[in-house]
Amino acid sequence: MRTILLILSALLLGCNHAPATKKVVKPDTRPSFLLDPAKPFVLELGRGSGLQGLDIIKVDQSGTLSMSRTTRSADTESTSLTLTRNDIAALADLVNTNQLTTMGQAYSDPSIADGTQWILWIQQGASEKAIYFNNSFPDQITTFASNLDALLQTAGSTTAKWTPLPKQQAADQQKALWSRIEPQRPSPPTPLTLNSPPPLLYSERSMGYQPMR
Repeated sequence: MRTILLILSALLLGCNHAPATKKVVKPDTRPSFLLDPAKPFVLELGRGSGLQGLDIIKVDQSGTLSMSRTTRSADTESTSLTLTRNDIAALADLVNTNQLTTMGQAYSDPSIADGTQWILWIQQGASEKAIYFNNSFPDQITTFASNLDALLQTAGSTTAKWTPLPKQQAADQQKALWSRIEPQRPSPPTPLTLNSPPPLLYSERSMGYQPMR
């Protein structure tokens, strides 16, 4: 009887401690860089989902900042802010302190379907960084995002006036940001024969993104 109880206990413990699904990180071969607030740059952060759309923040070195968000009725509205020179310096410091340009190209959790997706894109001169987060958010990006939100609140985001964004403009904005995580495809494509398998191409669907139709 005691042996049976021990076996049952072991089985129960095994069920309670099933191994968690391993998160996947796709490395980035592009060199890292430090963001210089005194030189032209563009930074975009999109947060939301592939199914319902991303809330997007876009800012450049001049301090011009635009924000768009998807409403409950699936419409999109936008607003804008102007950041000071000190704000831009603080933003660059957030990028550099969190070492965002040293991160991988994609982070995902295969155990979660749909869920939440983020995209971060930074470009300065010939240097570029694009990162896709699919239900997997390392401390570096969450720390950056929370501090960015705090910076924007100080700049007036909580009292900003939002206005409707035309549907086509909103769709183009979403498409442009999603395209940042797509590496360039070979050109021209490799010809296929009847006996050859289709080429493995990196696409939105392979990243877990379900494009809006």
